Amino acid sequence: MTDKSTPLIRPYRPSDRDAVRRICCDTAYRNKGAELYFEDREIHADYWSSYYTDMTPAEVQVVEMDGRVIGYFFGCPDTPRYRRAMARRIVPWAIARALWRIATGRYRKPMSRRYIWFMITRAPAEEARIDIHRFPAHYHCNITEDGRGHKLYSTLTLAYLDRLEAAGVTGIHGHITEPAKAGLWDLFDRQFSEGYDSSKSYRAEKPTKINDVLLGDDSPLVNRVWGCDIPTFRAFVTFLRDRMRI
Repeated sequence: MTDKSTPLIRPYRPSDRDAVRRICCDTAYRNKGAELYFEDREIHADYWSSYYTDMTPAEVQVVEMDGRVIGYFFGCPDTPRYRRAMARRIVPWAIARALWRIATGRYRKPMSRRYIWFMITRAPAEEARIDIHRFPAHYHCNITEDGRGHKLYSTLTLAYLDRLEAAGVTGIHGHITEPAKAGLWDLFDRQFSEGYDSSKSYRAEKPTKINDVLLGDDSPLVNRVWGCDIPTFRAFVTFLRDRMRI
């Protein structure tokens, strides 16, 4: 018999949707919550999760513990397809609803109105770009505090890399917003700069003013994008598992 307190990784079911959307909002912006910038949890969850749960549910896994969903993993082996769906079906509807709710006074916090304006007018210019055909896969993984210490992030990610390689996908990329002088990808560079094959990788970053504009925090912040071949990323995730127990 399986101990209920042992995390169980299993395929996503439609009945998990509400729990996944709640975790998506609760863990946003380094676990500060979606409301840090934007009070509309419905639109936040639609933007960040509905493509995966509604259009490619076979690529979603969840983590269950004590009968509750405490985490999820969204895999996406085909980012060009993802971007087409976002541009045609998800983003226009999200913007239309947000603007309607602004016009009808649904948002109580001025921050929410500033956030929508920032995302429409400034965010695209602050996005670091990458060739998604060269590095077509990406993923999102969020685990609540209840799942910490079980190496769930690395377990889920390594299994995903196995699936990508089995499908013939050779490149993966990711985006992260983090302090300019620290962060996850500084760690990546420190661990893998020696002997690293730059022909198989890509890095770019652009400064972002989102915290300055919305929170009055002018600490240097950057949008970073990275891409690399699957074996190199596998080595990094294995390092996170073995050395940092993530």
